[in-house]
Amino acid sequence: MQITALLPRFRRSLKRLYIERDFFRPHEILLALPGFYLVEGFRSRLWTRVLFFLTRTVQLFQYAVWADRFCLGLFDASGNFEKALHYGNTFGVLTMMLVRMLVVRWYLPNVEEFKRYLRRQRNRTGPISGTHRGSYRRIVNIAIMFQLIGLADRLVFCFSGTYRQELYELPSNLVQLGWPMIIALHVLSFDFASRWAAAYNVSLTGMNSIMMGLYDELVDIAVQYRQLFAGSGNDGEFWPGLERNITQAVKRHETFISHLDKLKPFLQTTFLVMFYSAALFLAIGTFIITANGTTTYGVILSGFLFALLLECYWCCQLVDRLNDMNAQIGMHLYNLAWPMELQYTAPNGSRYRQVRSSLLIMMSKSQKTLGISCGGMFEMSSEAFASLVKLTYTMLMFLRDTQNLA
Repeated sequence: MQITALLPRFRRSLKRLYIERDFFRPHEILLALPGFYLVEGFRSRLWTRVLFFLTRTVQLFQYAVWADRFCLGLFDASGNFEKALHYGNTFGVLTMMLVRMLVVRWYLPNVEEFKRYLRRQRNRTGPISGTHRGSYRRIVNIAIMFQLIGLADRLVFCFSGTYRQELYELPSNLVQLGWPMIIALHVLSFDFASRWAAAYNVSLTGMNSIMMGLYDELVDIAVQYRQLFAGSGNDGEFWPGLERNITQAVKRHETFISHLDKLKPFLQTTFLVMFYSAALFLAIGTFIITANGTTTYGVILSGFLFALLLECYWCCQLVDRLNDMNAQIGMHLYNLAWPMELQYTAPNGSRYRQVRSSLLIMMSKSQKTLGISCGGMFEMSSEAFASLVKLTYTMLMFLRDTQNLA
């Protein structure tokens, strides 16, 4: 009876999740899962604060255990190089996830300001449109997919003794402390993958929420530019109505650019860490898989490497979409019916020149890219993804040459 009663409740919760119009709600939930940050809305209850503190403790404990494994692997690297490489790769991946979370925390005030801006815009636009609904569902689906990967890891862990031995072997120096430490290690390491999947998901979902929020806001601005001549009325109301429409559109566009400029340090740092860590771990992970052959751990590792590659490709595509939509704004302005709608007359000469100069300024701005770069070194784009693949291949060949020399 209880299970039957839970099913409708779960169905309602899932439905509410998919009709939620707040782009950043999945990100806020994921911030709490690895014990990283608890937003104001979740601090009202004592049990959520206690659970958050315990979650953070477990997360740091798991990281410390892998740091211990890595140190032991370095001491015994000459006797078992493959195990040392495996421990180093896993500890490096955890460090990468931790660094990405710290980048989010460092720039959290800028992200919070953008969240407030986007929420204000969504409240002003009224009912959520089909474009915004589709973007929100993509954010939720990607976040759920990565959490399901962590649950899949639990299934593999439970039914694979080989996987437990390869990935969850207890450090010898901690085993010497006795059975209480062994039990604590087993209990606190059991949900290792699901917790760190949430940690990785924090950065990924946050980036999706930001980039899709930017894109949807830019789509609305483009629609507003296309409708500049709408509702201008007759000759007596044409110029006041047109000036009002232009002022609103330009002000919204400038506000968008201002918030994007504030977000650029966060985007540049995140893309820098994401780009070069992906190249490094793709090369090392591929080297491990090709050196050890087909193993259970190799299958899981290949899935993670594919996720890294897919994330980089997806982020490059999101930046390309933003730049394409920005260029379309210029095309919309260029294709407006200027010759027919804007008629120069002596009494309205100053208004005519002011309107044309305003539109030309916005056209010139839209002809440039938005300047979203990787650490300020190069702009993120499809060409940047191709460079990532080339860099990964170069690093992989270097590792193989080093192995042959040894």
